[in-house]
Amino acid sequence: MTTPALAPTVPPAAPRSGLHTALLWLTRLVMLPQAIAFVLQPISIGSFLQGTWAALDVHLITGGILVIVTWMTGVCGLALGVVGRHWWLVAASVALGFLTTAQVALGSTRMLVLHVPLGVALVALALWLAIWPWTRGAKGARR
Repeated sequence: MTTPALAPTVPPAAPRSGLHTALLWLTRLVMLPQAIAFVLQPISIGSFLQGTWAALDVHLITGGILVIVTWMTGVCGLALGVVGRHWWLVAASVALGFLTTAQVALGSTRMLVLHVPLGVALVALALWLAIWPWTRGAKGARR
């Protein structure tokens, strides 16, 4: 009598370190307000286009603050990406800082043909970076 061949099993993945968990929570806490500020940008400029002049000031101030915030959250994303070996997170977090700086420069020079589509892309990227830390892929062990 022969025994059937057993299917190969995948060894269980090692749990994440305490550093990874701490960085994950820090990233969650900083990416969420950043995403809210990014979503506020098209809302504020839309209000300005509807005739509320103060909304332009909100748009300008929020843009300036986002330059600083994206670099701070970029450091969190960089650290979490390196510790968790999520290399795309490193690239996306650093790119968000560079692109936000470029976005403010394009807006201040009134290059709306580039400012508007880049703004749409930045809102999408900021939302993705705020949602991803809450997914199973962020907290689960790498395979």
